[in-house]
Amino acid sequence: MSHINALQYWGASVPETITIRRDVVHVSVPKASQRKKVQGVRFHVFRGAVELRKTDWERFWVFAPPAAWSQMAPFCTAEQLAIIGASLLRRDKRDKVTTIDEITRYVEANPTIRAHATCLKAIPLLVENTDSPKEADLFQLLIGGGMGRPQANWRVDIPGSSRYRLIDLAYPDCKVGFEYQGYHHAEPDQMQADYLRQNQLTLKGWVILYVTANLLETEESRREFLKMAQNIVARQRAIGSWCSA
Repeated sequence: MSHINALQYWGASVPETITIRRDVVHVSVPKASQRKKVQGVRFHVFRGAVELRKTDWERFWVFAPPAAWSQMAPFCTAEQLAIIGASLLRRDKRDKVTTIDEITRYVEANPTIRAHATCLKAIPLLVENTDSPKEADLFQLLIGGGMGRPQANWRVDIPGSSRYRLIDLAYPDCKVGFEYQGYHHAEPDQMQADYLRQNQLTLKGWVILYVTANLLETEESRREFLKMAQNIVARQRAIGSWCSA
């Protein structure tokens, strides 16, 4: 299996807006002459290195994550490709099936793959150790805003405790963090935990901006949020520069 089927096998999230058929099984072959007419199967000519994986109990071969990721490039934008990549690079060890370095090496070693330029454009937008596609989307927005590359799941130790807090995306140099708030954060127990977490981070000097789905929904809302984020990061960096002078 290849393309979207291989990605789904590896647990990747593929945006619904991507223009690839989901009602067939995608299979790749190295030569056009090897394509066959099989009902429910779509054959692709793939000119990259064939890296396959298979466990003992399975009866089929699956393209390895870096190759499967690159196969999606002709069907999406670099930004969409990076979001797919982030779901292969998640923080949970059970879900993290590759690394940015592995993807980069594969793309650089296979310049003949289709939409190679899209792969190269997507690599700088890749982020490891996030927990959701929305966090990956937020990561791209912040990079595009010229503030630099934020750190994913940045660890902040809590004074007087053996515990620590993770910030979804953070600029440690100025102590500005971004937290994506999914629907589960509206639950009472989660809200109480969030308040405690917020207070502990404030005590450590952090400014936390909370992000919801509606802030990332339209171009206008994204621009407004980004402008606010840029102003806060710039202010915090100016304060830090003044304090350290």
